[in-house]
Amino acid sequence: MIRAVLFDWGGVFNPQHETLHGYHELAKRGGRSAEELYAHLYSGPEWAAARIGQMTSREYWSHMQRSLGVAGELDAFLAAVFAGETINPTLVALTRTLRSRYRIGLLSNAMDDLETALAERWNVADLFDVVINSARVGVAKPDPRAFALALLALECEPADVLFVDDKLRNIIAAQALHIPSIHYTTAPALLDELLRCAIIRADEYEELGRGIRGWVRDRNHW
Repeated sequence: MIRAVLFDWGGVFNPQHETLHGYHELAKRGGRSAEELYAHLYSGPEWAAARIGQMTSREYWSHMQRSLGVAGELDAFLAAVFAGETINPTLVALTRTLRSRYRIGLLSNAMDDLETALAERWNVADLFDVVINSARVGVAKPDPRAFALALLALECEPADVLFVDDKLRNIIAAQALHIPSIHYTTAPALLDELLRCAIIRADEYEELGRGIRGWVRDRNHW
């Protein structure tokens, strides 16, 4: 029986990494595509170090600013990087619904400012009973140790936890540990799967679906 739901952050709650909203203008300034800029920011050795706490977030972004040849104050550069950052309101509403019946965890490959962003930028720190931030614990998904830390914090066995992540490599790692998992693609697909698995009820599914349709109508993206 599922007792807890464990979410990823980027690409699930925060879709900017996958939609590349906000990256296009900054990329254009450096003569890159948005895809090239994203790869530069999140696939090099600096990102590998920052996500396990070997660099602070400001050290990391200062290095990225220099590597991109962008002049000016660091805060102005960060404003440009995150200009298109959004949070998916359906995931927030879903998590608030789930909290009445399940413990909720967050397992994220992130930098040391994740907790501050959850509390101060997005005002969603109260959604999570447990936050496992790779920069704080020194280990990142898909390393099995990251999942072990989440299970320990949630006080659950692998079979008791449902894991949701947009990266297939992390899903494969979780399933190898016998953790039931859903590969996140879109909010509607996630709701379909949660209904199929009886994690949410039909009335909750309908209510959350109405929220999705309203957001799409207003924002024209997920």
